[in-house]
Amino acid sequence: MSDRAKKVYDANSLPQMFDDIKRELVGAARDTVNIKAAKGRKEAIKNVKNDFTTRNNFTTSQIQFTQASEGIHNIQKIQSFVGVTEKASYMARQETGGERRNESGKNLAIPTDSARGGNRVSPVSRSMYLRKLKRLRKKRKETHSGFEKSWFVRKAYIAAKYNLILPYAGKLFKVSDFFKPTRENVFFKMDMIYVINQEETTTPPTPWLLPACEKVHAGSQAIFNSQMKKRGL
Repeated sequence: MSDRAKKVYDANSLPQMFDDIKRELVGAARDTVNIKAAKGRKEAIKNVKNDFTTRNNFTTSQIQFTQASEGIHNIQKIQSFVGVTEKASYMARQETGGERRNESGKNLAIPTDSARGGNRVSPVSRSMYLRKLKRLRKKRKETHSGFEKSWFVRKAYIAAKYNLILPYAGKLFKVSDFFKPTRENVFFKMDMIYVINQEETTTPPTPWLLPACEKVHAGSQAIFNSQMKKRGL
């Protein structure tokens, strides 16, 4: 037992003893919830890295915690928080599941692996940012019999020649390798880079924050005991 714990109080100093003990209890409780929040953040980051495709460190950097203020002396008001900032508010939908819609009411633009350079875990390359892509202007579709195929081939040719994006059937395509070996045959390659005809997507629930907090909470008593021991109680 520390010298601090061995302090002797006489009858007249009992109020001071109670104040000292209360102050130490409040301090231990405050440190306990702060440690739990810090540990919860670490566990949440582990869960996100294990369960989600993180193409950069933005999401994990937005997982943060706030500590209980040292100015709080009421044990009932001691609180600390762990979660994500508003910048990564989309992670709330990952936690509980739900539908995603464009706030403007327009369809969503969902990039494919091709827009990510063929690698699912890579971010969308800057050259493939939707705002930077120049789309082939829409023209009235030819409706004469036998002309539909040639109409589409002409659009593909123009898209390949001028490095334009070809919209087709609610999707955006990059056209390349256009060549015509014979008068009757035409060959070209189309890579789908965006899906643009979906009004919403559904996200299945994949809890990452609650399991982290529950894991840390299970060790609350041990953390509190450790903090009390530091104070010689």
